[in-house]
Amino acid sequence: MKRRNLLVTLAGLPAAASLPLSGAASRTTGRELDNPYAEVDWDTWECLHSMSHQHQGQTDASRNGFLEMGYRHLAFSNYYPSAPTYPLPADYLAKHPDVIAAPNAEHHSFPDAGLHFNALGSLLATGYGSSVSAKECAISPIVHRFEKLEIFNTERPWLGVYRLDVRLSASEGKPTARLTVEGAHECGFREGFSDKGPILERELPPGNHTLYLRTTAASIETKLVFDTAALSVTQYRLMQGANRPWRDVFRAALDGEMIDGKRSGGLLHGEGGGLTLNHPTGKLADYAPMLDFDPRVLGIEVWNQLTSGFGSSRGFYDHSGEPNLHFYQLWDDILRTGRRCWGFFVKDHNTFGRGRNVLLVPKLSALPPAEREAAALCAYRKGAFFGSVASLAASENAEVVTPYDRSDLRFSRIITHDDKLQVTVAGNDPAKRPNVQIRFVTDQGIASIVDSAEAEFPLKRDASGQLVAQFVRVEAFAYPETHLQGEPLTAEKLRGMNVHDISLLHDQKALRGPAFASTDPALRTPIPIVDMIFSQPLRRV
Repeated sequence: MKRRNLLVTLAGLPAAASLPLSGAASRTTGRELDNPYAEVDWDTWECLHSMSHQHQGQTDASRNGFLEMGYRHLAFSNYYPSAPTYPLPADYLAKHPDVIAAPNAEHHSFPDAGLHFNALGSLLATGYGSSVSAKECAISPIVHRFEKLEIFNTERPWLGVYRLDVRLSASEGKPTARLTVEGAHECGFREGFSDKGPILERELPPGNHTLYLRTTAASIETKLVFDTAALSVTQYRLMQGANRPWRDVFRAALDGEMIDGKRSGGLLHGEGGGLTLNHPTGKLADYAPMLDFDPRVLGIEVWNQLTSGFGSSRGFYDHSGEPNLHFYQLWDDILRTGRRCWGFFVKDHNTFGRGRNVLLVPKLSALPPAEREAAALCAYRKGAFFGSVASLAASENAEVVTPYDRSDLRFSRIITHDDKLQVTVAGNDPAKRPNVQIRFVTDQGIASIVDSAEAEFPLKRDASGQLVAQFVRVEAFAYPETHLQGEPLTAEKLRGMNVHDISLLHDQKALRGPAFASTDPALRTPIPIVDMIFSQPLRRV
């Protein structure tokens, strides 16, 4: 077996992924650097812009918006229900023969973990969702029947448990609404769905309310009585997630399961795809068991536009502890344990935000559709992709416009030798972003910064021949001469900035409009002017 193929095989072995949290790398020889780009033919392979966590895509208009942004691999990940938006309509694919689709969905609501995960390439569908319209919510009482529900049974209890969400808003005082539910009892979600009895004339003050219900009938009749002059109902919905331990749902997503004699879930292509751990606001110890569960658990999100960009540990839209770098720092913390962990870059719900994965794939025009799908999912599995957090195109009037965050900045070489790592970058806009900086990041932090589109990083070894660096990642930035409408933006200044601060460099502030797509001004107001790309880690094995 050739060395390159051997390293690819080693990277996929479950034993390597399941090493303990401490001393994970010490049980390997440490003499080779596993390069996820080893099989990439840099001269002929092409870049395929893809999404691993992106809602929308259920209408032609929505899909066309993503085509305008340069996406050609559409793997939408909707929920309520968490069902793949796949296959895309035949007439749409006929109009857009270069589009590649893949199944995906966002799974959530586990009794043993506060986690959302996406299942790239998986056919698994979970959950249910039904919302009461705003028109109905404006009239008291709201009498609504939720239908076509599963009845709770002890054989598959997760199918008969639902979540009723009610959001009440009051302009002043503390008025209350009264809720009655027929056809279900309240239950303890994290207590084995224990029966807590019926809900009759339950008083609900202003705020968000979540009640878990176990059904006694195939439909639930709800009645909410309130004073329309004192209270507004801004959300009224019945939802359902996976309702099972995360390990069970991981298995169903990856390998499928038999239900009533029929196969459900599983990966469409056995050699491609896998699971991503979304907006990881928790600690390393929360995610280590998940990454160790199976080598097809691919990694974590390093950038999520919805969750403070490079990440807050305090939840969505919390900027109290800026700079927000929790996901970014967690990535390196995981890599320091010796684990393989790919980094994903996503917009999530922010359609016109930033964050995408750029897959490196063989020439797609030469492949039939099924093989194109497989090639894209295999790139995810092998780590043959990089993350992009790009500038945003804008008009002189500070309106974000097409092609939004599309960028041609790319890695054109990531090649390992015994004594060095060679990297080249191409595709920066010579007029708007003529300057390029490359950074090499290891387990010791930023190890080298080179102000050029070409760079080498020495692979130093200790006296025993073991590589000193436990891992190496590469970051590259293409940036203009100035920012803030004329203030110099020098290489020296950029060297002193972290990636969060670089991501906020701007010349103008965005106007709220059709492409603003966020209630959070901290990330969406500055119109970014720097293109940023992030390689997958090269790991010592």
